[in-house]
Amino acid sequence: MTTVREAGDEPPPRGLGAGLGVTVLAIGMAVAFGAGAESAVETAVRVVDAQSQVPTAGAPRSTPGGRPLARAFGVTFPDLAPRLGWRPTGRRDDVVDGRRVATVQYGRAGRRLAYSIVDGPPLLPPPGAAPVPVRGPRAYQFETGGRVAVLAARGGHSVVVSGTGVPRVAIVRAARAG
Repeated sequence: MTTVREAGDEPPPRGLGAGLGVTVLAIGMAVAFGAGAESAVETAVRVVDAQSQVPTAGAPRSTPGGRPLARAFGVTFPDLAPRLGWRPTGRRDDVVDGRRVATVQYGRAGRRLAYSIVDGPPLLPPPGAAPVPVRGPRAYQFETGGRVAVLAARGGHSVVVSGTGVPRVAIVRAARAG
């Protein structure tokens, strides 16, 4: 299952009925099996857990300037090279709490930063997450498993950016890029 797509490689459009049916089914399953708000607020934490895994594919193709030619769920991965110095190094696809997650990992000076786009409506911030004190769309910062992470919204989806040994300000800037 590959959800990271190269530019121009768009999936066929889906009808509203199918999306509504899947949503109703998911809500029904959550009620039937007892999944509730506790599970939903931890999804961002589990996305960070998946980000810590090694890439399963090579870096997405890039423009001559370094911009990744990859997108997922209608959202293009950002070019972090010109202003921030991060270059794409690999990618992976996961399913976390029933949501598809596409991740591009970036590298700079031996450090790694992961940028994930999560399919579906924006995620809830995990317990203890603090609002990022900068202008722009609302974002939340938190730590889990030794990784600093930022949860933000972009293109109607959530993006989760995290890294180990990466300054918090670099993670916030990467989350704001786009």
